[in-house]
Amino acid sequence: MKALIDVTPTAEQLALFSRNGPGVEIIRGAAGSGKTTTALLKLRSLAAFYINRARRQDNPDPVNVLVLTYNRTLRGYINELTQQQLHEEPLIHLEIQTFNSWARSLARPRFEIMNIETSMQTLRRFSGSMRLEPQFVADEASYVLSRFLPEDLDDYLGARRDGRGIAPRMERPARQLLLNAVVRPYIDFKKNNRLLDWNDLAVQLAAQHVREYSVIVVDESQDFSANEVRAVLNQRAEHASTTFVLDSAQRIYARNFNWPEVGVAVTSGRSSTLQTNYRNTKQIARFAAALLEGLALDDNGTMPNYDSAISEGEVPFVLTGLYPDQVNFALRYIQENVDLTQDSVAFLHPKGWFRGLTPELDRLKLPWVSLTGTTDWPKGSQNIALCTLHSSKGLEFDHIIMLGLDGSVVDVRSPDDDVEDYEPSSRFRRLIAMGVGRARKSVILGFKRNDAPDIIRYFGDNLYQGVDV
Repeated sequence: MKALIDVTPTAEQLALFSRNGPGVEIIRGAAGSGKTTTALLKLRSLAAFYINRARRQDNPDPVNVLVLTYNRTLRGYINELTQQQLHEEPLIHLEIQTFNSWARSLARPRFEIMNIETSMQTLRRFSGSMRLEPQFVADEASYVLSRFLPEDLDDYLGARRDGRGIAPRMERPARQLLLNAVVRPYIDFKKNNRLLDWNDLAVQLAAQHVREYSVIVVDESQDFSANEVRAVLNQRAEHASTTFVLDSAQRIYARNFNWPEVGVAVTSGRSSTLQTNYRNTKQIARFAAALLEGLALDDNGTMPNYDSAISEGEVPFVLTGLYPDQVNFALRYIQENVDLTQDSVAFLHPKGWFRGLTPELDRLKLPWVSLTGTTDWPKGSQNIALCTLHSSKGLEFDHIIMLGLDGSVVDVRSPDDDVEDYEPSSRFRRLIAMGVGRARKSVILGFKRNDAPDIIRYFGDNLYQGVDV
């Protein structure tokens, strides 16, 4: 599978590499601005800095380097590109991990770790007294547990809930009830049953200094929780350099926090924003920006910038019709317009549903590979990928195709149509915009004619070509 990132630094990126040295640096940028490329180039630059420093010692110690990503697919992608960057350097001890894998290896948990779905099911079981939708209660409780350390849970009562929307409202009495009826009973449940969740590992590493890393690079860090960031920062060596690369406009989990609360002072000399969109065509960037229009962005968010996009292309296609007809259109498009020896194609879906697609790919002898949860980047020649939207974070492809976006499957509607800032709906808009932003050349979306998703009202007039299939 072709890995698309061009690791030749741009002038905008080169300006960041003069700041090598100890401390924490924050690099922000919109989709397409080269954040992952920048993370890799920063990694290479910092590794060289610390290797040269080590070589000046009579008996140099290894330079421990940590690269963290949010999911396994991105981990495999970055591992493939990092090996091309650093080659074999005997002084470097390099780890490229997802946060969960890394935390498990360092914390060495004594008890069973609940998977995420089991954890959320347990939180939903405690939600009855809240008189709110159980999934919202579980999400809110998970947000509280991952943002605040156990001894600081009461700080939630007066904290701003950035990134959680204004509906449903959570006034102080509701927050107190959440702590008393959901959060603390959940903590007791884990203790009584000798269970842990992934946040417990983050909390443990935030308190225990286990490893000495000289260089740490965290990609897609907008989806790391406050406790996960605390855990990372607590594993730094003295005089270490730590780089967080992020864009909260692409956040697909409600895990907001601010840098001062995790102990990071963001200064102008250690913070930068990448502005130019090198990936998307102007047409793709404009379509993605329309999906995000009206959403509140915090200081770590950057709206897709179609004015700065360099290339021109065709407007995205939006198909309406039955799923098999959507598939037929997409496959004809690939056969007629895509050189699969040079270009990559990704079929994305929020739930990873491709049952009606894979038989047609096989029938047409179009080789494909599944990327969801892949720990190693595929080495084969297949340039068609199937992937969940969540697993596509941080990746890029020449062509993006999202079919079967039917309203009955993907909608997360606000209970009140007048409420725009309903967090589940906003999060889904960010997810689809993130998927669109993976594309370099073309985008195709599709849904049933009589089952349009709510997000179509954000598509924007004249920004797409509608096709009735």
